[in-house]
Amino acid sequence: MLVRKKMARAARRGVKIKLVLAGISDVKLAKHAERYIYRWIFRNNIEVYEYKLSVLHAKIATYDGKWATIGSYNVNNISAFASIELNLDVQEEIFAQSMQQHIEQVIGEDCERITEEDYRIRYNFLKRLYQQCCYQVIRILFFLFTFYFKQRSFKTADAAKHR
Repeated sequence: MLVRKKMARAARRGVKIKLVLAGISDVKLAKHAERYIYRWIFRNNIEVYEYKLSVLHAKIATYDGKWATIGSYNVNNISAFASIELNLDVQEEIFAQSMQQHIEQVIGEDCERITEEDYRIRYNFLKRLYQQCCYQVIRILFFLFTFYFKQRSFKTADAAKHR
């Protein structure tokens, strides 16, 4: 949730945000849940592009051609509390600009832009209701799968404070 709030604030400040998301998914439930969030994305003036060539699992981000991050970290509680994930952050302009150019090339050649109008045409009320149900199921599963790890993490942090 925190990432979404930061993205919304940045978009309100005029920062142009482009998301390249999977168009093809090996986890259909997760893809429907993700598409439920598209309406929030559109309300916040964030552009959506779906990668069409294959299943997409990469996580790459750039910021103003000055910073880049690459890795396996999903922005969710499973990655934060239950999985071993790693990203490499690089603050070097030549590298970050190269990554930004590559992302723009992928957007131009291998992605389809999804607009709010496209979304409304493709997904009627029943499909959007199904997406919402998928989103809620994913939220519950994430909560259940990470509850123990969060408790353990908080206890460890609390114990460290009292040393």
